[in-house]
Amino acid sequence: MKKILLALPLVLVMYLAEAQSEREFQIRAGLGWAVYGTESEFTFKTPAGDFTSTETDGAATVHLPLELRYAFNEHINAGLDFKFGSYLYDPDSSNGKSNRFVVAGIAGEYAFIAREKIRWYGGIGFNGSSLVLEETDELTDTKTVLTYSGGGFRLNTGLMVFLIGGFGLNFNLGYDAHNFKLRNYEVNGSEIDLDKIEATLRVAGVDGTIGAFLRF
Repeated sequence: MKKILLALPLVLVMYLAEAQSEREFQIRAGLGWAVYGTESEFTFKTPAGDFTSTETDGAATVHLPLELRYAFNEHINAGLDFKFGSYLYDPDSSNGKSNRFVVAGIAGEYAFIAREKIRWYGGIGFNGSSLVLEETDELTDTKTVLTYSGGGFRLNTGLMVFLIGGFGLNFNLGYDAHNFKLRNYEVNGSEIDLDKIEATLRVAGVDGTIGAFLRF
C-alpha cells in the first residue's frame, strides 16, 4: 500500500506532463461566404399610432474569418472568432451603396475524430456584431448611414487536414444567425432622433469557410 501511495504522485506528474504536451495553439484564416434569409422591420412612431413595415428577402456575404484556438488536448479547444466583410448587392441596384460588418465572439469545439493527419470537429459559438449601411442619393447627394449591432449564434462542423508540420487546410460549414437593432441613424452627418424610429434586421443561413491553419 505504501508503494502504491508513493507511486500516485509520480503517476499524476506523468499524466499532467502528457496532458501539457498535447496542448496547442491554432491560428486559422481564409475566405468565407454566407447565404442568408433576411427579415427587416421599420417602425415609425407618430401621435396617430405606430406604423410598421416588414420585408423579407435574401442576402449573401463574403468575409475574411480569423479564428484563434487554444487546444486543451486533441479533442477539445476554445478561443476567439472574428469576421470582417460585407453584404453583396445586386449589380443593378448597387450605385451609391456600400456596407461593412465586423463580428467578434467566443467559440468551443470538440473533435469527433482526431488522428495524426485529419480531424473532424463540431463547434458552437456566440458573438456580437456591427453592421454599417451607407447610401448616397445620386440626384440629391443625400448620404444616409445606418448603424446596426446585435448578438449572434453559430453552430458548425469542419475538417482539418494536416499537410506539413503544423500547417494544414481547414474546411468549415455551419448555421449562422444574427439579430441586429438600429443603434444610429445619420443623414448628411446629422444624427436622427431614434425615439420615434425602431428598426431590426434578422439574418439566418449557411456560413462556410475555406482556409488554412498553423499549429504551434
